[in-house]
Amino acid sequence: MRRPEGYTPLQGDVAELRTLGEKLFNDNSLSSNGLSCATGHINGMVYLDTFKTQCPHFVAMGKRDFGMDMVHLDEMAQICMVAPMAAEPLEWDSKELAALTEYTRQEQQKYIDKP
Repeated sequence: MRRPEGYTPLQGDVAELRTLGEKLFNDNSLSSNGLSCATGHINGMVYLDTFKTQCPHFVAMGKRDFGMDMVHLDEMAQICMVAPMAAEPLEWDSKELAALTEYTRQEQQKYIDKP
């Protein structure tokens, strides 16, 4: 689930990516088991305190399931696609991955700012 060699995240209109990302975050058709990203993170729940640290940072599931000491947001999206959602990872250069990453960045900032 590591970023490919020479990878540069896809850039785009932030508002458009966040809108698409929110839709994908709630879309259970991305998985093979009926889960969506939102299933595990309803209203910002089930984020650990490490989510308050900007990425890359340590994520227990990344270490446990993939041997990764540090995880970028796009890598975490891929980890979630493969592990809890039992799906294929998204294409690294896809708008879908960029959108999920940008939406997650926004959600992370809300979590960081939460008192």
